[in-house]
Amino acid sequence: MIGDDEVLTAARARNALDSACADLDSAVRALGDIADDDVMASPGLVALLLRVVVARRQLAGVESFLTGVGSAVADRTRWV
Repeated sequence: MIGDDEVLTAARARNALDSACADLDSAVRALGDIADDDVMASPGLVALLLRVVVARRQLAGVESFLTGVGSAVADRTRWV
């Protein structure tokens, strides 16, 4: 049975991912449209990318725990 703590943990993980994605979207929009030009990612942008990856992994892990089934997303995003 899924309790309130588990539901709250999943909601927090989902909110963390939503927030990280929104921040990354804002940062990418701020880059502007540079046609046929390369853009180098700043340390701040790389940190945002990593934040999204970590939040995605956390949510996948929580959802996998709640369902009792391995998550393909969690399996594909393991670093080690």
